[in-house]
Amino acid sequence: MRVYMYREVKQVDTTTACPADRAPWRRSLAISRLSFRARWAVTLVCFYGVGVCGTSSILRAQNVEEHEVKAAFVLKLINFVQWPSHNGSLVIGIIGTDATTDALERLASGKSVDGRGIVVRRLKMESDLTACELIFIGNSERNHTPLLLDRVRGSSVLTVGESDGFGQHGGIINLMLEDGRIHIEVNPQAAERAHLQISARLLSLATIVRDGA
Repeated sequence: MRVYMYREVKQVDTTTACPADRAPWRRSLAISRLSFRARWAVTLVCFYGVGVCGTSSILRAQNVEEHEVKAAFVLKLINFVQWPSHNGSLVIGIIGTDATTDALERLASGKSVDGRGIVVRRLKMESDLTACELIFIGNSERNHTPLLLDRVRGSSVLTVGESDGFGQHGGIINLMLEDGRIHIEVNPQAAERAHLQISARLLSLATIVRDGA
């Protein structure tokens, strides 16, 4: 899997994939004066396609913001992680009040992935965090990140964040914006503690970080 970034996008079509051998199609897009929003749309289409029910509604629009892309990434990450057991719905806990958490709640509500219905819960500091399969900690809660991560340490909870040092504090997956694209950090130590298996495909795309490093 590769992330393709183009210079200009006139139209985004999510009904087709992005094969590498379509040189004329790729050349037609390789023009300067890039639209930031269109670039995000192409990143999603080429890297992820439409793997989660309902994601296509975001991909069809060129008006795609950074926080919407991150929210779509969070949902797609589910396909690259194996939990020790799968029972019923997949519960996503959201902590924080910012654009990304709002986008994730909006995108995930009522959707399903891998045959499992998604349940979205807005969590507070005092909530039972271990009742979720995935917890997304928004940037607005970056000052509380070490405490939150410590509370789920050893539990089979996939922790995903978007702040500097998230992985070093023990978070499993961190989504960072670098040079106009989403950059993925993974902490394999944290995943092992949580008894979660991260796909080699995802690890090959990510920067590996360690606790405290």
